[in-house]
Amino acid sequence: ENTGTTSSTATLSTILGYENGGDLIVPSGINLVTGSCTESTKAATLITNLYKNTTKTSITNNNITYQYDTTHSLMKDVGNNIRYYGASPNNYIYFNCSDYSNQSSSTCETWRIIGVFDGKVKIIRGSQIGTYSWDNKNTSTGAETNNGKNDWTDARLMKLLNPGYESEPTGGSLYYNAKSGNCYSGQNNATTTCNFKSTGLKNDTTRNLIAETTYYTKGYNSSKIYVDAMYDKERVSGTVYTGRPTSWTGKIALAYPSDYGYAADLSLCQKQLISYNDATCTANNWMKNIVTNNGGNYGWLLTPNSAHASAAWTVASSGNVGNDYYLAFLAHGVAPVLSLISELDIGSGTGESKSPYQLSM
Repeated sequence: ENTGTTSSTATLSTILGYENGGDLIVPSGINLVTGSCTESTKAATLITNLYKNTTKTSITNNNITYQYDTTHSLMKDVGNNIRYYGASPNNYIYFNCSDYSNQSSSTCETWRIIGVFDGKVKIIRGSQIGTYSWDNKNTSTGAETNNGKNDWTDARLMKLLNPGYESEPTGGSLYYNAKSGNCYSGQNNATTTCNFKSTGLKNDTTRNLIAETTYYTKGYNSSKIYVDAMYDKERVSGTVYTGRPTSWTGKIALAYPSDYGYAADLSLCQKQLISYNDATCTANNWMKNIVTNNGGNYGWLLTPNSAHASAAWTVASSGNVGNDYYLAFLAHGVAPVLSLISELDIGSGTGESKSPYQLSM
């Protein structure tokens, strides 16, 4: 098909190959160039197809039967989301790169894929960015007590991670904009110096890859609960402390208790969340070392304790999940969680630690 404007200059939009006795006939004046290419696949589609196209094994935990893809360490939870589970799934992905045209451990951070939710890939940073208060307001700055306020929509940690709070006198959007300053840490509005110039979001390319996502902020007041029930508490049947919102829409948050719970191999970890410090549970939960800094400290989760004005859920350094008296002003570890925009493709990589998935830009 010649779409050129003169007979001497031909712009060929389509070239058909013709077989004649096995020979390929090339149009006169055209040089045939051969090569190979790798077709990219939508990130969410790739993970979904890995799960969908593999034989499943039935696993029962708390009288709930799950379908496990033991080949790829993928499972489907009670909300029909596909998640990675177990000790060491191949869920590594390069993100927050200084150079997306040359993705490597030198130009990118290595994050981990939690799973596919509402058609988007949800990821968690592969290590903490530091230890900070979930929130440390006191009665003079808007909290009901001097122990902080467990309202994520106004939490100081939320403002540290997300855009739009650059005018805050302390801690606003510092991680999001890769800046240094003072961050909230400790009781009664206390602060500490913080520097995200190397650990914050590196550029606008990275920022534009993050999807606006609705996070559920309902809570519960006991970690004596199995993961399927906790998933429901976070989204449906849970409650909040008087007047708290039940959802928040933004860019960057934290893992839910159910994210941590489902990261364990439920065929081996037959425990309530409060007992996830069981040796078998910790050995078969890929998220444990991330959220607890390899057991070095407690790690914050997104969900509030609905019975208290100032408490939020955590993972203890030993691996169990708790919510009683983990007051929001305490400085615990922060591992950012976000969802990628749905348009992104995976261009290469196997998801192994030695070959993380690479986003096709």
